[in-house]
Amino acid sequence: MRRAVAVVLFVLLSLSPSPAVSRAASSAAVEPVQGVVDEFRDALGLGPAVTVVLVDRNPAVVSVERDRRAPGRFVLAFEKAFLVELTDDELRAVIAHELGHVWIFGNHPYLQTEQLANKVALRLVKRDKLESAYRKVETRSGRRMAARLP
Repeated sequence: MRRAVAVVLFVLLSLSPSPAVSRAASSAAVEPVQGVVDEFRDALGLGPAVTVVLVDRNPAVVSVERDRRAPGRFVLAFEKAFLVELTDDELRAVIAHELGHVWIFGNHPYLQTEQLANKVALRLVKRDKLESAYRKVETRSGRRMAARLP
């Protein structure tokens, strides 16, 4: 169901004639993703807030970084076109991985690795879902990443 909503919202974002309509559609597309982020933040006991944004282009396809405008907060940036390619389980796996990085920032900031982010993600999602999400990230980005799974 969430995927169908994401597809409809992607079409709206792509065809929106006015910036106001684009902002409204973008906001509606972010809500279900933000809901998963908030659920997983609670499950991991993360203190920092993480805000989801949709972007036209992200070299990493999806990424998380410190919010430069709000110290102590993070921004999770999803490439719009990639978001609609994900199943619900893959979306949850991608979010779990990115929140793994936030967990590392708060607990072991000098040990920031993809493998450790995946270990944290596996507390929240099953390995096969993480592998499936990685395949889609690899296809979209052209970079090999699945070898980083623990």
